[in-house]
Amino acid sequence: MNFEKEFIEKLKKQDQRAFNEFYLKTVDMFFRYLHSNYFLDKEDTEDIISDFYIRWWKVVCKYDFKQSFAAFVWTVFKNIAKDHLKKRKDLWFSNLDAEDNTDFEDTLEDEVNVLDLLEQDFQYDQIKKAMDVLDNESKEIIYWKFIEEMENDEIGKILWISNDNVRQKISRSIKKLKTLLDTD
Repeated sequence: MNFEKEFIEKLKKQDQRAFNEFYLKTVDMFFRYLHSNYFLDKEDTEDIISDFYIRWWKVVCKYDFKQSFAAFVWTVFKNIAKDHLKKRKDLWFSNLDAEDNTDFEDTLEDEVNVLDLLEQDFQYDQIKKAMDVLDNESKEIIYWKFIEEMENDEIGKILWISNDNVRQKISRSIKKLKTLLDTD
């Protein structure tokens, strides 16, 4: 998430065009983050992201150039997501549920191999369960490194830690995830 200082100044001054550009450059990233870390349905994801941009518009003017802009954005976003998730105790996930409440079997094409689809869902469910067991920092590090493809120094700025520490945390997070997924 690299924005030039001039652009950030425009955001701080509540420039509508800058906000629109910020939205367009970040919205997909936030959707991917929520889907890969929390497996939320579309409505919950949209609610969190909507809340973020509303609150973001109010707090961006408080940004201090002494800190990392990416860290500031992620801190605001994660706090809003956590607030939303604390309110929801009934979150559940299934890759087999259709969005329009039709039965799964009715959505299949004739050529689809149901066993392959069920195996894929099982693997996805296993990864989701393993990710749920990980601590939040490990989840976030895996997301930023492998989904957002961030460099270690970018992750370090967000977490306020050194590159060596990021590298160690990535290694430990992967080990934890592999251990949880090991079914032998």
